[in-house]
Amino acid sequence: MEFIIRNVDFEVTEYEVTKKIAEVLHACPGPFVSDADAATPQRLINFRVMLEKNECGGVRNKGSGFLRLPSKDVGVKFRRLVDGEDGITIKVGKKRLKFIPTNKYIPNDVLVTLEKAPYVDPDIAQRRQEKIDALSSNFRIAKLQIGTFYRPQDASPSDPRAFSVEWEANLLNGLGWLSFEYEHKLIRAKVGDPARGQLSYSLIVTFTNINKMALGYDFGNQYICFDLFSPPIIEREDFNRTLTGTRSDGRNYRQRVGAMHPGHEQIAPYAHHIRIVLSEQGDLDEFKKFCAIAELRSPIYRVRIEAVCQGFFTSKKLAWVQRWLRSLSSDWPVAFQIEALLRNGVANTKELEDLRPRIDELIRRHSPYAAAIMRYFVTKAAARPPGQTIHKCFELVVQAKLGNVRPGAPAGRFYCHRVTVTPTRLILEGPNILQSNRVIREYEGYESNFMRVDFRDEDRLQYRWDREVDGASFVRHRVGGLLNDGFELAGKHFDFLAYSSSALREHAVWFVSPFQHDTKGFVTASTIRTSLGDFSGCINSPSKYAARMAQAFTATDPSVKIHRSQWSEMPDIVGENGVMFSDGVGTVSDELGDLIWKTLCDARRDGGANAVKPSAYQIRFLGFKGVVAIDKQLKGVRLCLRESMNKFKDHGEDYAMIEIARPVVKPNIPHLNRPLITVLEDRGASKDTFMELQQKVVAEARTAHDSVDLFAALLESHQLSQSFRLASTIRRLNTLGLELSPTHPQRNIDNPFLAQLRACAINHVLRAVKHDARIPIPNSYMLMGVTDEGPAYEKKGHSNVFKLPPGKIYACVHKPGDSEPTWLHGPCMVSRSPVIHPGDVQQSYAIGKPPSDKLCLFGHLKNVVVFASTGATCLANSLGGGDLDGDLYEIIQYPPLILPDHYDPASYPSGKPFTIDRPSTIDDVCNFVVEYINSDVVGLVSDKHITIADQASDGSFNEACLKLAALHSQAVDYPKNGWKVDTDDLPRNLIPYKPDWHAAEVESPRPTDYYESDRALGHLYRNIQLDDIPTYVPQQLEKPLSDIISVTLRPLVERQLKRRERPSELKVSMSSIYSAYLDELIYVATCHTLSRVPGARLREEEIVVGTILAKCSQKRFKNDRTYAMKECISVLIRDIRSRILPKSMEDSSPEEVRDGLENGWSAWVMSQEQYKESHEKGNEGYGAQSFGLVALGIVLDCLEQLQELPSSPA
Repeated sequence: MEFIIRNVDFEVTEYEVTKKIAEVLHACPGPFVSDADAATPQRLINFRVMLEKNECGGVRNKGSGFLRLPSKDVGVKFRRLVDGEDGITIKVGKKRLKFIPTNKYIPNDVLVTLEKAPYVDPDIAQRRQEKIDALSSNFRIAKLQIGTFYRPQDASPSDPRAFSVEWEANLLNGLGWLSFEYEHKLIRAKVGDPARGQLSYSLIVTFTNINKMALGYDFGNQYICFDLFSPPIIEREDFNRTLTGTRSDGRNYRQRVGAMHPGHEQIAPYAHHIRIVLSEQGDLDEFKKFCAIAELRSPIYRVRIEAVCQGFFTSKKLAWVQRWLRSLSSDWPVAFQIEALLRNGVANTKELEDLRPRIDELIRRHSPYAAAIMRYFVTKAAARPPGQTIHKCFELVVQAKLGNVRPGAPAGRFYCHRVTVTPTRLILEGPNILQSNRVIREYEGYESNFMRVDFRDEDRLQYRWDREVDGASFVRHRVGGLLNDGFELAGKHFDFLAYSSSALREHAVWFVSPFQHDTKGFVTASTIRTSLGDFSGCINSPSKYAARMAQAFTATDPSVKIHRSQWSEMPDIVGENGVMFSDGVGTVSDELGDLIWKTLCDARRDGGANAVKPSAYQIRFLGFKGVVAIDKQLKGVRLCLRESMNKFKDHGEDYAMIEIARPVVKPNIPHLNRPLITVLEDRGASKDTFMELQQKVVAEARTAHDSVDLFAALLESHQLSQSFRLASTIRRLNTLGLELSPTHPQRNIDNPFLAQLRACAINHVLRAVKHDARIPIPNSYMLMGVTDEGPAYEKKGHSNVFKLPPGKIYACVHKPGDSEPTWLHGPCMVSRSPVIHPGDVQQSYAIGKPPSDKLCLFGHLKNVVVFASTGATCLANSLGGGDLDGDLYEIIQYPPLILPDHYDPASYPSGKPFTIDRPSTIDDVCNFVVEYINSDVVGLVSDKHITIADQASDGSFNEACLKLAALHSQAVDYPKNGWKVDTDDLPRNLIPYKPDWHAAEVESPRPTDYYESDRALGHLYRNIQLDDIPTYVPQQLEKPLSDIISVTLRPLVERQLKRRERPSELKVSMSSIYSAYLDELIYVATCHTLSRVPGARLREEEIVVGTILAKCSQKRFKNDRTYAMKECISVLIRDIRSRILPKSMEDSSPEEVRDGLENGWSAWVMSQEQYKESHEKGNEGYGAQSFGLVALGIVLDCLEQLQELPSSPA
C-alpha cells in the first residue's frame, strides 16, 4: 500500500524520515511487534521512503514524498495509528508528517521486495553511503609499475624485499587515477585520457587478492606496493564507443584483456605485483585513511622498498631459460619443474641461473630421483622462510630428500602433469595421481607426453563475468588461441588432443606433445584421434564428434580383454508406440562378470572384502558406452551390447578391453539437497518432515563424541576417512576395551588428535547439512538403473516369462557385511538428480520378491533398480530425461516423502544436434570448447531456479521456474547437441536480494544483501550453527609408548613376536619410509589447499578425515580438489602399506604376517617418537599422528589375522 507524505521539512533526508517511521512500525511491544522476548525474533516490517528531490540539487527536498508498505493490512493498521488529531505524531525536523493513502498500483516486484527483503536500519545504510562518499575521490597516478619482489644477494634476513620494475607506464603526461570501489570491494587503477580519444585500461585489485601493502617514500616520491596473491584483473574500455541510448549501452562495454601494452604482455606471465607512484603531496596519508574506511588491513607504513629494473624477464633472459630447458629433453620431468619455478612465481631468471649448476649436477649424479626431488622443491621453495635464499632451500631439500622414492602408481592410475591457463599466465602442478583412461593406457610408459590443461580465471575459479564486461571475446582469443595453436612448455610443444565429458564440465582438456613410440612410430594428436575409431556417423556435428571421442578419455579401470567372437550386438527393446526401454543397457554373462570382478578385486586395496559382487557394471568398450547387467541365461564368456550403446564404429580389432567406469558394489544412500527439497515442498511435503530429518542427522553428528560406536558410524555413513580406515581402526580398538566415554573396566582412548578428528568430521557433516541441505533419506536407496530383459527373451520365443508391470520397479539391496539381501516392496517415489521440474519426482511401486514359478530375468540382480520394459512410457526417461547408461536413481520409501498427488513429467522433445555443411575438423572442436566455456550456464540456471522458487508464491510451479527447467535441460544437453542457452533468455530474479541460505559459501557476506527465507531451505539453514574447530593442544607424554593405545597393544604384539621361529625376512628402513610419507603428505596438503597464501596447506585432520573445510564460492572446484586429494592420499597409504607388509596378507603364513607386525609396530613407535620430539622442539609435528594411524591399521590387521583380537567389544 502506498501513502503520499506531506508537510516534510525541506532540510531533512530520507534517512531521517525512515528512522522516525521505523520507531512506529518497529516499536516493541507495539501494534506490529508483539514480544521482544520470543524465542524466534519477529521479522521487522520492511518499507520504503522516497522524498521528491529538489530540482536545484543538494540535500533539500520538495516537501513531499511517498511511503510504500508491504501489504494493505499493514497500510490500514498504520493509517489508523497516524490518522487524525489524536493519531501518533511522527515529527521529523520541525514539522509533523501527514500521510494520505493512494490507490496507485505498486509493481509486483516492489511488493515482493518489501515482503521478502530485510529491513535495513537507516543508520547502517547511512554509514554505508558515508563510506562510499568518503571513498569517492581519486588519487592521481604518476607511475604505474608491474614487477616482482626479490631479495638482493647482500640483504640480511630482516631486510625488506626489493621490487624489480619489469614494466612501467609513466603517466605524468597522461592520465592515471587510483580509486576505491567499496560496493565491489576492489581498488581500480585506471589509465587513459578521454580527451585524446584513447582506450582506457584498468588494473583491478580485489580486496581479497591483497596479501600485503606497503607505503613509503623514494627520494620524495610517494609509492604504494601491492603484494598480490594472483595477477590483477585487466580490462579495456573505449572512450569513444558509440552509444545508442538503450539498455545495451551498459552491457559488454568493458573488455577483459591479458595485458595493457605489448611490453606488459611479455612480462605478465611471470610478474604481477604492482607499485604505484602517486603525484600529489599528502596522498599517501590519505590512502592510508581510505584503507581504514574500506576496512582493509592496515598497510605497512614508511617502509623502504628499493625499486629498480633488474630485467628478470627480458626476451634475452627468457630465451636463455628456454634453451636450457630444450637441452633437458631426455629429462623433461625435471624441465617441467624448472618451468614451474618460473611460471608459478617461485623464482626469477637470475635465481634459476644461480641454481643451474646444482640442478645439472643433480640430474647427472642422481637422475632417477631428480624429478621427484624437484617436484618437492617447487612447493618447498614457494613456502620458504623470508630470510632463506632459494639456493639454501635447494641444498636443504636435496640433502633431506635424496633417496626418497615417490609412491608408485597402482593399476588404473598414473602421474599426470597439469597446467592451469589463466588470463595472464600458466600455473604448473604435479605430477599428481589421476585415474587413467583408454588412451593413456594405450601409451603406457609415455605418460609424460600427455598434459591435463584447465582454463580458469586468475583465482583458479571458473570464469564469471559482470554484465558490463565482454569476457566472451577474451576467452575466444586466450583459450581459442591455445587450443588452435598449442603452446610451448619446458622445451616441448603441446597440441590439443581431446577431452572427456566430465573434464569438459571442469573446463579441462587433454593436450599431447608428439613423441616417438617404440612400436607405433611417430605419435601425434592427429594419429591418436584417428586410432580411436570411425566417427563418420557424427562428423558433421562438432559437439557430437567431440563427445564421441570423449568416450576414450573417460576415467576407467582396465578389466579383461575379450575376442570379437565373444561379444555381439542385439536390438533395443522398443514398445509399440516407439518408446525405447533399453537406452544404454546391455547384458553380460555370469562367467565374464566373474572374470571382470576378479581383475578389479586384485587391484582393490581390500581385495573386494568390503564389497558385494556386482550385478552390473558401467563400461566403455570400443565405440560402446553404457551399463551391462548380469544375465544368468548367457553361457560362457559373453557380452551382449545394444544398438543404443553403439556411439561410433571401431576399426575391427580382434581383441578389446572392457573398461570399467563404475562397478555396482553396494547400494548408495540418497540425500536430500536444495533442488529436491524445493520440489518436494512444492509437491506437498511438510517443512516439519525436513526439519525432523535434519535434527536426526545433527544429533547423530553431535553425539559422535559419546562413544566409539557412534563416531565410527558417523564416519561410515558419510564415507569419511576411508583411506586411513579410521572407523575400522577404532572399532577394533574398542574390542580391546578402549572407549571414548568409558565405564568400568573400559579405558579412555581419547586424545587431542582423535578429538580434532571428531571435530573435523562433525564440522564436515554439519557444514554439508547447513550449506547444501545434504540430509540422508531413511528407508531409501540410490541405485543404478537397468531394464527388464523379459520382453527381449519373450521375443526370442521363451515362454512363462515374468515381466515387470508398466510403471513398477524391482530392487533388491545387499549391503556389504549383511548375510541376506532386502527386497524393496511397496509404494515409493523415484527421482534422478538433478531434480528441477515438479515432474522430476514420480510415484511408483516396488514389487518385492519376484515369483519363483516363472522365468524372471532380473530376480538375481542386486543393488540396481530394474525398470519395466512395457507400457506407454519409460519411467527412467520421465525423470528429467534419464536413461540407463549409468544414471543413478533415488528410490524413496520414507513415508512422509511419499506424496499422493501426481504431476506430469516434463516433456522436452530431443532436437537434432547442431551440424555444419562439411565434416568437422579439430578446429571446429576447439571452437566448440571455447563456446562451451562461454556458455556453460548449468550451475547458473539451477541456482536461479531455486532462488526464484524461493521468492515466488507458487514456488517451482512459477512460470519462470518452468521456463528455467526447460533451459536447464537444454544446458545439460549442450555438450552433446551443440545448442547453447542464450543468457538473455534467462528470467530475472523477482527481487534484487538473495535468500539467506545463499550466503553459505560466501566469504564475509553482507547481511543487507540477503533476506530471511520462509521456505524449508531457510529454516533448515538457520537451524544449524557451525562450531569452529577447537585449537589443537598436543598431548603431553612423559615418554613414547606411554599412551593407552600403546600400553594396550604392546603385550599382544610382544606375545606374537615371541612365537617367531626365524628372523624377519621383511627388513625395511622405517626412517626412510617415514620421511617419504611426510614428503608426499606435505606435498599433497600444499597442492590441494584452497588458500592462496604462500606456504598454506591443509590441516592434518582434514587429510585424515578426507575433507576441505575452507569456504569456496564454486562448489564444483572444491569437490574436485577434495576428490583429487583423497586419490593422492589413498595411493600414498597403499604404497606405505606395501613397503611394510608382505605382498599378499591373505596368502601369507603366520611367520610372514609377524614380519609385517614387527614392521607395523616399528612404524607406530616411530610415529610416537617423532610426535614427542617435534613438540619438544616447539614444532607442530605435522604428519606424525596420521602416520601413526597408518601404522596402527597395519598392527591391527596383523593381530586380527593372527587371531589376537576379540570378535566383539570388551
